[in-house]
Amino acid sequence: MSMNRREFLASLIGLGAAIALPAKATEAQVDEVWEQLLREPWSFAVNDTGTIVEPDGHEPHINSDVYDGISSAYLKTPNDLVDQVDEYEELRGHFQTLAADELEDVEMTLDDDEISELKRSRLLALQAALQDEDDGWQAWIRFEGTKGLPRFKREIDKWLAEPVNWGQSDSWPRGWSSQGKALSFFEQMDGDIVDDLGVVIVHGEHPGSSYYAAELRAPIADANEAAKRRGLPFRFRAEQA
Repeated sequence: MSMNRREFLASLIGLGAAIALPAKATEAQVDEVWEQLLREPWSFAVNDTGTIVEPDGHEPHINSDVYDGISSAYLKTPNDLVDQVDEYEELRGHFQTLAADELEDVEMTLDDDEISELKRSRLLALQAALQDEDDGWQAWIRFEGTKGLPRFKREIDKWLAEPVNWGQSDSWPRGWSSQGKALSFFEQMDGDIVDDLGVVIVHGEHPGSSYYAAELRAPIADANEAAKRRGLPFRFRAEQA
């Protein structure tokens, strides 16, 4: 079987596997960890309906637990930042709130007769940019340009560290839950391997359904035998009640 062991192990680490793999591991280190896992495989849990879940999944506590695809580190331009924020409904709403607060601050400052004409001119332009309640945040980011990037990137980092808002869970990325993480893992695997394991990818049980999951349709013992035969470093077990 052909696979990238380094990427495969990284995926298992993302699921919570306790694998001691250095960030810049050599190929020899990757192979050593792989062989160790073959001797003591990591396990996916399978509930009583056959849904595969990440074992011992923990509920998210802060936004970064849910939005692991968001990072400010690689945002180099205002457009980069706008594109990332606009991709996530909850983060977009946060920036709309920030823009509304900024507009309020701008208007309060404009009431001060003592500010210079140069500053007033700039604030009037910013005020105009912030007028759109839906998209004013985008105009604000572009108005501030590259000089404003550090501030906006800090806002993203602060938001990622805030407690999750369960009222927004319907808008969270599909892979945030233990069920979603397991689904993402098996979606990335070769189709022949998935079929051999007896895993079926379900994208909605019916039109409009929000149920997305990887299900094990084969007996656990048969699936584990297939995983062993394929040289895979994981197994399946029944979820404990």
